[in-house]
Amino acid sequence: MPFTEDFDDIYQLGIKQSCEDAGAYCERVDEQLFTESILERIYNQISKADFVIADMTNRNPNVFYEVGYAHALGKQTILLTQNADDIPFDLKHYPHIIYNNKISTLKKDILPRIKWFVENVGNELVTQNVDIEVYLGDKSLNNKNVRYVTKASKIPSPELTLHNNSFKTFSPGDYRIGVITDQNYTRIRKREYGNEEGIKTTKLPDGRNLHMCKIIEDILYPNSYTSLQIMLEPYKIRRSSSQDVEEFYNDEQEITIRVFTPNGTRDFFLIVDYEKENLPDKPS
Repeated sequence: MPFTEDFDDIYQLGIKQSCEDAGAYCERVDEQLFTESILERIYNQISKADFVIADMTNRNPNVFYEVGYAHALGKQTILLTQNADDIPFDLKHYPHIIYNNKISTLKKDILPRIKWFVENVGNELVTQNVDIEVYLGDKSLNNKNVRYVTKASKIPSPELTLHNNSFKTFSPGDYRIGVITDQNYTRIRKREYGNEEGIKTTKLPDGRNLHMCKIIEDILYPNSYTSLQIMLEPYKIRRSSSQDVEEFYNDEQEITIRVFTPNGTRDFFLIVDYEKENLPDKPS
């Protein structure tokens, strides 16, 4: 942020106090003693920071340059501005806190964000920069013991919930969902299409199948949700002398739901559990 009197109360009462309330250590470079040049100090402090808070008000070129440096290093950032008109096109897809020069508004909006970063520093969610969670009902697939129970004669059709657990905005194409199964799941379908349109299946080197779902059209705004229902087809057509017979594959197995983003991938796990039932005898 600019080191001017106009921003002193914003920094001391809004930003720094909120950091202290959240248990974070906050410091601005003009508060520090150092022997190197101020630019070297700024770059050094950005590289060491767990996250960076920047006030983009008035489009200060130094602030923009330093935020670009932080983004290039993959640092998590909280962006502020007094006026939405100060957000340039290239940064509009990043969430900003617009506080209209009111410190009370700034503190109300920035405190939960700082708390989130403090609680998540160093964990997989932050270090991988993949902030999308996947649920089946109310159960996170980040746990490896979530089961989807279905009848052996039914095509498994789990409905997944995707949650943007961050302050970023994911637009269509920013993320894709892949489903990794064993070789017995020859294809998947999205429920709303009723066919395989837009879904590509690739045989992986380990023999499993990777099914890439069609691009999800929903925009995932910060802390928003969307759903994805997939139909797993775990059967094959068995030829007999007189007819084709559907032969169901109903062994319990774990499938992988893989979230792809430009910043990396993140895997979630789901156990498909088939209830045993009396099925018609297979023809000889």
